[in-house]
Amino acid sequence: MIKTKTLGLILLSTFVIMPNVASALPAGQNQLLLQTGTPKRSGATAFSCLVSWRKGEANPHRANGLAFINGSDSEIPGTAIEVARKITKAINAGVAIESPHDRGAIAKNSKNKAEVLVSNKADFDLTHITVRDYTNQDLHFSIPGKSFNAASIDIAIDFVYSAAVEYAAGFSTGIKHEAAGGLVKVTIDKNAPIEIKTDGKSTRQIENELALALGSNAQFSSTPIYPNYVELRSKNFKPFDGGEVQLLTLNAKSITIDVNDSGLGILIKFDFPDINKPTDIVGKMPYIIGFLIVGILGFVFYSSKKKSE
Repeated sequence: MIKTKTLGLILLSTFVIMPNVASALPAGQNQLLLQTGTPKRSGATAFSCLVSWRKGEANPHRANGLAFINGSDSEIPGTAIEVARKITKAINAGVAIESPHDRGAIAKNSKNKAEVLVSNKADFDLTHITVRDYTNQDLHFSIPGKSFNAASIDIAIDFVYSAAVEYAAGFSTGIKHEAAGGLVKVTIDKNAPIEIKTDGKSTRQIENELALALGSNAQFSSTPIYPNYVELRSKNFKPFDGGEVQLLTLNAKSITIDVNDSGLGILIKFDFPDINKPTDIVGKMPYIIGFLIVGILGFVFYSSKKKSE
């Protein structure tokens, strides 16, 4: 008959391997499809995408892909396809530099298409994606084959002043931070677009007005959905400015955001479900119970077999 100590070892092994088995994700489980638009700003402006990922319960990795896009008055104006191509390359380069041995995120761009698909690699999960746009283009976001609600992805929209972005220390010193006048437009699925005029308004006023217009789908929050990551080597990182519009468990398949105000930029944040939080014991209970049942049944079967011999 199997010893009690052996059973203890079996159950201990179950607890040790359980989190790794439960948390392993297939490639492409976390995805965000970004369809880019034609930049409306004059002069070269920035577009970036920060991707955060991790493996198991390890610390997350973060990579920022930054691209500068030619303005509408350039000799060769930037196009939607060019934006998609440049940001795809920038994301993948950032991932390779940040974590050459744990490249848990990948961006793909189909030839001659104005879209970028950001996905997790096998055994990794995406935690956050932040898109920062200062080019004033029409941006369309969706999750392939799912609604944001079904994918458990929360969204935040943070309008910022274009002049406030720091490409290098002191870059915006002395530049007036204000809206130039125009409008922002948000469209959910194929519903009628919501338009907010920006002339003479602060970013906080614009965000409050948008949250009210979106109704029960949205709320204004002075606490970010997750922190704005800031580093000494800035590269388009932006501190949180005190407010954002949050759309939690949005039951929609797409959201389109168009900023048409040269004084404004926008941060769009996507918060993916973090299945590997160290404190998420409740979420792992079904796996724990399942493994315990398998272990106990195996023990009973093995004991019965030994008795019959």
